[in-house]
Amino acid sequence: MQLSVDIEDKFVFDLDGYIVIENVLSKREVDELNAIADEKMQAVDGKYRNVGRPSTWGMPFQQLLDHPKIMPYLLEFLGSKVRIDHDYCIFMQKGGTRGRLHGGDNGREGDHWYKYRDGVIRTGLTVVTFFTTPAHEGDGGFCCIPGTHKTNFLNSIPLDVREYERVPHYVVQPEVNAGDALIFTEALVHGTMPWTADHERRAFLYKYSPGHSSWANTYYNVDDYENLTAQQVRLMAPPSIGQRPNTVQLEENA
Repeated sequence: MQLSVDIEDKFVFDLDGYIVIENVLSKREVDELNAIADEKMQAVDGKYRNVGRPSTWGMPFQQLLDHPKIMPYLLEFLGSKVRIDHDYCIFMQKGGTRGRLHGGDNGREGDHWYKYRDGVIRTGLTVVTFFTTPAHEGDGGFCCIPGTHKTNFLNSIPLDVREYERVPHYVVQPEVNAGDALIFTEALVHGTMPWTADHERRAFLYKYSPGHSSWANTYYNVDDYENLTAQQVRLMAPPSIGQRPNTVQLEENA
């Protein structure tokens, strides 16, 4: 298992505020997650469907909490006392809309920040989005303004750009394939473009905070899960500024 983050990946994340990690999930994992989602989401209607806590949908979704191909990035960018803050999924059908451009270190969201010092990246609330369907160029879905996690002109983004009435060159919709994961800091200006593809968008968002902070106003209950690993229990610990027992460490056999 990868135990460290490649220097070029650090460069990309620091430059853009997000990074796409390809082939995080195997085809078997993607098929398994989609099959469970088919059952769980069949009673939810609409072109835009948003449901909380897919991590409780069984072991395949529970395993995403500390996926071994993702944990090195979380530890590199948030530190060893990272915690899962909340998770949900977004399903969109053609014509579905949601989510103007938002986010950024606006001074009002205490957990939306990004820092670099002496070779170390640290970020507040950070999102890992797992995709079980692709988003090709022009399909819509996740979009962002790369580099705005460090901008000094956050309030200068025009309203018509935030509302997608105009899409200038600096608004980017990253392409992803089924099985990819996209990691971004909430200090990045981002949003959800209208979905234009014939196939359904399926994205599972697992959001993490540094160990001392929380964005959500509720915490995880380990009793909602079965057969949690010790590491997953540590990830679910509530925030604390003192000595904490939930320090996460990567192991060769994890």
